[in-house]
Amino acid sequence: MKNLGIYVHVPFCVKKCNYCDFNSYSDIWEYEDAYFDALIGEIKKMSGAEQYCVDTIYIGGGTPSAVRPENIIRVMSTIGEQFAIAESCEITIECNPATVDFEGFRRYRASGINRVSMGLQSANGEELLRLGRIHTLGDFENSFNDARRAGFTNISLDLMFGLPDQTPDKWQKTLSRAAEFGAEHISCYALTVEENTPFSKMKLNLPDDDTQREMYDLAVDFLEKHGYARYEISNFARRGCKSRHNLKYWRLDEYAGFGAGAHSFLNGKRLANEASVLKYISGAPPECTDESGEDLMSEFMFLGLRTSEGVAESDFSERFMRGVDSVFGDILKKNENVGAIARKNGRIFIKPEFLYVSNSILCDFVK
Repeated sequence: MKNLGIYVHVPFCVKKCNYCDFNSYSDIWEYEDAYFDALIGEIKKMSGAEQYCVDTIYIGGGTPSAVRPENIIRVMSTIGEQFAIAESCEITIECNPATVDFEGFRRYRASGINRVSMGLQSANGEELLRLGRIHTLGDFENSFNDARRAGFTNISLDLMFGLPDQTPDKWQKTLSRAAEFGAEHISCYALTVEENTPFSKMKLNLPDDDTQREMYDLAVDFLEKHGYARYEISNFARRGCKSRHNLKYWRLDEYAGFGAGAHSFLNGKRLANEASVLKYISGAPPECTDESGEDLMSEFMFLGLRTSEGVAESDFSERFMRGVDSVFGDILKKNENVGAIARKNGRIFIKPEFLYVSNSILCDFVK
């Protein structure tokens, strides 16, 4: 059997944050049960499920913890009925503070979920208000402690830097507070102001590029000193606690996405579900893209080089039946000559000091 990751999209939110451009909504609550009926129907209809063993599940959003726990439990039960589940399966649910209590966490844990990803974003009350978050630092602390009491020993925190009026000192305080909680995994994302978000319509005093780079370097140094190794541009983990599900994306492994706007990568093909919740509920079919070999080779390099371990030359040749230098030799040589890329023990990787500015390097591999 082949290993498979599963992503489940839950597009419901209590309130849209000012920076959010995800496929999520705060005004569709009357469709919650109908949506989960359609979601469960989609899972049941997946063809070829018997050929896979599911070793990661990720329930994201939106805010999965904002819907009734019984709907999450229905999804977990359906996946268990339709697929073989690995005994060591990593099963994550995204939770926002103030949307779930101890009883909710207890029910998640009883359903088989064993990892929680919590959106702290900032430990500064003013920054949380500016972001449009519905929680306080105290709410987060209560939720974190509830998750621990419910038996979760693998918790990830999301943090954001480069916020309006944020200084390196303020960011340092958020990092310090986050580390005090002792989560197993921390993600640090730079704020990007996307079109059609509330932030895009505001006049914001954002840190300049040099200050954002200082904040990123500060995070790398601080977190590594506190036991969190950087294994991807924005992700840091204690030993044995990398996000196995996200690693599937970066390694171009197979995964199935269920829910409105969810994507799948199966047998070399991309599938994208209808993003509209109402159209998804009504049964709109997914769009399928059969990618070329060149596209897949580019993606394999582009995604793999985001990680600190980079790309194994043997993995490339086994997957594509070609040596990596026969396809990307000139690009590799160019970046080696400027000191951005290194090769060691059969692996190709971006040097640590270039990871923050890696986009300009990664774009070279897009054909």
